[in-house]
Amino acid sequence: WYQRRVRVLNVRGNFYEVFESTLRKYKDTLLGSEELQEYFDPESGEHIIDTDPQIFYTILHFYQTRGHLYCPPSITEERFLEEIKFFRLTKYFLKLNDTAEDIADEENPRPKQVNMVWTFLEKSNSSVGAKIWSYCSIVCILMAVTIFMVETLPDIEAQVKNESTLLYFVFFCIETTCIAFFTLEFILRAFSCPQFLLFVRNILNWVDFVSILPYYIGLIFPGGIAHIFVVLRVLRVVRVLRLARHSDGIKIIFLALSTSVSELFFLIFFWSIAIIFFGSLIHYAEGKENNAFDSIPRSAWWVVVTMSSVGYGDCYPETTLGKLIGSLCIMSCMLVLALPMTVIISKVTRTYHAYIQRENRIELRRQIADSKKAEVSEINSSTAV
Repeated sequence: WYQRRVRVLNVRGNFYEVFESTLRKYKDTLLGSEELQEYFDPESGEHIIDTDPQIFYTILHFYQTRGHLYCPPSITEERFLEEIKFFRLTKYFLKLNDTAEDIADEENPRPKQVNMVWTFLEKSNSSVGAKIWSYCSIVCILMAVTIFMVETLPDIEAQVKNESTLLYFVFFCIETTCIAFFTLEFILRAFSCPQFLLFVRNILNWVDFVSILPYYIGLIFPGGIAHIFVVLRVLRVVRVLRLARHSDGIKIIFLALSTSVSELFFLIFFWSIAIIFFGSLIHYAEGKENNAFDSIPRSAWWVVVTMSSVGYGDCYPETTLGKLIGSLCIMSCMLVLALPMTVIISKVTRTYHAYIQRENRIELRRQIADSKKAEVSEINSSTAV
């Protein structure tokens, strides 16, 4: 009976005439339910809704297109989420903006305990225990990195290498404790992750794996081959990158770099061309009169230092032609470095906004889940009474 009935919606002076049948397609939303009558003004015969007209146009577009909901470019997603929460469209927006990890959560339901472990490890603000675990992880990282640096001091290095000294025992116990903590955390993350393929593709998980690998190889081969042992000691510095798990800023940088591979390749490619080109020019211009440019590889080192704006001063052109080439090298570096960097910076900005939006959607999902649990518990309590 309401298929041809028209509702007049007054949104801050903007009037919209909509068939009631269009709104009733989604009866679990504000505009499609009987609750819309609460905003009806009998004198004007209109439904008066106080909201942003630009956002409301998008919401009305959702009903007219049967499910197409998007955030206007001029509106922040935080504000848009508040509005669609009022109109009870949150679940539709989340469904349209699901990521691969969100879909994995829905298609691969896991036991409640597994989800609790993943949330405990991944979200430090989910509980007091998660915060304590996060702080312990940071302390272990700092201790492991501190040991790595302190043991290279000349006065301490000899004692650390001697297994009969007390300092060696103390350092070994501290490192073993830290590695045990890192290993436990890595295993728990691997078994509780929403989808193992996404876990393997995450660069931070590879950082965790490489940071604990040298310790176990050192236990299996105590003496070790000299050059392998040196490589393992260098790999231990990777542990400092584990701090990225506790910093949103570092996570965003990692994500931006992983999506900017083509731009980075473009930067390295043109930088390599410039190094070879200017290295060859400065060699033939200065090589006979300046020993610092007696070969193209040594000249290439000068190009790297010059283009990076470091300027050590260990070698520099002395002839007029060499200085002219040096000037061209400096000016060209502005183009070679500046153009790709603008693209990378824009990628960082987009990655930051995408990361914030995903965090907001995760928070919305948590709120929806909590509200559903509260409704179920309320129904059960009323039924029990």
